[in-house]
Amino acid sequence: MLANGGWVFWVILVVALAFFLILPQYMSRRRQKKREENLKIGDSVITIGGLLGEITYLDFEANLARIKLEDGIEVRIIPGAIGGKRSEPSVGDTLNSSSDS
Repeated sequence: MLANGGWVFWVILVVALAFFLILPQYMSRRRQKKREENLKIGDSVITIGGLLGEITYLDFEANLARIKLEDGIEVRIIPGAIGGKRSEPSVGDTLNSSSDS
């Protein structure tokens, strides 16, 4: 056996590894799932790739969503690629209002 309490070091090491490696991944997955649960059709969103648009279709079972970028332009994406909701006006509203000035 390990002398002088050497086993205590290994127990502390395993607990520290679990705390610093496993817990952050678990928390990240939990935040992403919560973010996905709050999405609904009509929300203005931004994707992790930087596309701005409005959700027109959302099906978590099929793992598919559609986002309208502009009139007549829709893209299919995975719901996990949606970075979050946007509270600002949609892209079309911003572009139209700046060109009117």
